[in-house]
Amino acid sequence: MTEVMPALNAKAVLGECPIWSSSRGRLLWVDTLGPTLNLFDPATGDNISWPMPGPVGFVAEDATGNLIAGIGCDVVAVDAEGSARRFATAPHARPGVRLNDARFDRRGRLWLGLMDEQLTAGSGYLYRLDPDGVWHECDSGFTLINGLDWSPDGQTFYLTDSRRGEIYAYDFDEDEGALRSRRVFFQMDISTGKPDGLLVDPHGFILSVLFDGAAILRLTPDGRLDRRFDLPVPRPTSCALSPMGDRLYVTTARLGLSNEDLARVPLSGALLSLRYPDEGKGDG
Repeated sequence: MTEVMPALNAKAVLGECPIWSSSRGRLLWVDTLGPTLNLFDPATGDNISWPMPGPVGFVAEDATGNLIAGIGCDVVAVDAEGSARRFATAPHARPGVRLNDARFDRRGRLWLGLMDEQLTAGSGYLYRLDPDGVWHECDSGFTLINGLDWSPDGQTFYLTDSRRGEIYAYDFDEDEGALRSRRVFFQMDISTGKPDGLLVDPHGFILSVLFDGAAILRLTPDGRLDRRFDLPVPRPTSCALSPMGDRLYVTTARLGLSNEDLARVPLSGALLSLRYPDEGKGDG
């Protein structure tokens, strides 16, 4: 069994969206309901925490190192002091919905989801926000739109609907920024865990973090279970690889856990770290 260590006992309400910032040499992550944006230095254990003005669905970094975050239904730029400035608002914005998870593609387009906080079936949207500020509705009908990423060759796009227990794959046209041929890539019984954050490793393996499942699944590019990483918390949310690809950082949540639960699983809300094995390569 891979040893799991607390990198930072953050006690986050809903830790989410870790990404490695090469320009800062830090791991960026958010506490969605804190609400805070955080910059963690694994070398020193130092964590800078910036309060945000509303629920933070994601943090992303563009090619020039600028920080972008989703706050409520707004996309904001975050400066070096942690101040947020709105520059876009999602289509279909209204009270009770918010942005949830996002990632830049290699052409600098931001892909992001909108979710209904009441988790109304079929209410979620997937958007593409282009560098010129134009929004595109790329797909819809999700219940809890979540983790997204691309295969290493850029030809496949993966997207999660947590409440349906499904991960979808699409053919991705990088030149056009277009999705085609949506299909179910992986499906699971949500009574055993809900697929949440998603990451594709450099070899094409898909990592799906299981909220209420206390684990991360590693899937092959053809959708088979390759490995399971068990975790000491019931509600992990998302993960990111270190620059060398040898460690995995995992955000977790205390949301919805009782005091008795927290006494039993005290690392809930912590940022966890585990060695990531480089065992074989995926096919895609």
